[in-house]
Amino acid sequence: MSNQNLMEVRTALQTGTNTTGVLGSGAGGAEIQKKIDELPVDAFNKLTDLRPLIRSVNINQLAYIWNVVEETSTGSSVANSSFTFYSETADGTPEVTSKQQLYSAAKAYRADYEVSNLMIAAGMANQLTEEARYAAEAMAIGEEKQIILGLNSTAGGSTTGFQGLYGDFQSTTKGGLMLNGVTATTQDGLGDTSTIYGTVRSTTNTGWMSPQAHDAVGTTNGGTATDLTAPMLDSIITKSNKRGAKKSRRILLMSEERVDKLAQLLDDNRRFITTGNTIEFDGGFRILAYQRIPVIGSRFMDVAGILQSSGTTTAPGNSDNSIFLLDLDSCFMAYVAGVNAVHTPILGQSAASRSDVRGGYYKSYGSFIMKRLDTSGVIFNLADI
Repeated sequence: MSNQNLMEVRTALQTGTNTTGVLGSGAGGAEIQKKIDELPVDAFNKLTDLRPLIRSVNINQLAYIWNVVEETSTGSSVANSSFTFYSETADGTPEVTSKQQLYSAAKAYRADYEVSNLMIAAGMANQLTEEARYAAEAMAIGEEKQIILGLNSTAGGSTTGFQGLYGDFQSTTKGGLMLNGVTATTQDGLGDTSTIYGTVRSTTNTGWMSPQAHDAVGTTNGGTATDLTAPMLDSIITKSNKRGAKKSRRILLMSEERVDKLAQLLDDNRRFITTGNTIEFDGGFRILAYQRIPVIGSRFMDVAGILQSSGTTTAPGNSDNSIFLLDLDSCFMAYVAGVNAVHTPILGQSAASRSDVRGGYYKSYGSFIMKRLDTSGVIFNLADI
């Protein structure tokens, strides 16, 4: 074997420095690139709590557009004016449409990384893949944070991101998908006038744009924060059931600390959690459940607090005062052309710069969608942990 061929073989085996996949300049790069492309899958599955449970759909335009029905309801029933009994000669009056069109513009977001070629050459391990892994993890955690915290930058979300569950208490244009408007005055959140997906949330409990909410204190105008009880969970689940979500795929989303509190609540003896209070997920691992609804803990829910007192909602800052009941059948991530954590490799070269670095970035063009709000719910005014 010639010396030149030997050097090519050695270079191919040193995959830590090869990213192009071209024979003679790093044949092992194809394998490196494949590994880097797979990193987000591992990151999303291992480092996020809510995102793996949310389905993904592809869209072919810059925004997801859909219609919701603003049906009226009386008490716990839905008034269906289109249904009637009639005689053979009776006239019929068609029901006027009550649909509203909503839209959510896709956002471009990314996580970058780079490594100097000197560091790659001197590193004992695969320096490039290691940095790519950190970026993939940042991508996964950042997307989950935005889904939960939304436009509330104080809690950790981004005002330039997509709509999330939590929102900005001080703004009617940056509210969250769950109850948290600045003028909410009742335990069902009928005073929340924040703008959601381009339209003002329903101010009456009569449509899909009105969430079902349950005040932890149970009074009309709120009160002092209190500890979580089983009747609070029963109440919010019952309201969701009556809205037609009894057979939907639902979860209870709360902070990690509150999951511990709930486990203690379900097992007063503090010795074991019975199988009736747990449920098995794909992969064989078992988690806590309440009424067979999985309980999911998230590091971001401990700053998603909602407090209400004397008829107004206040911004508690970084507080743990809420539990979200999510109808996952109504929730999904919409990605433009399937661009979901797609990796783009780069070299440190441009017209103005020829930096001796290699790297890349993961990018997504997406938006979080909750097609209807009323089948989900929130328990708020919980005592901080």
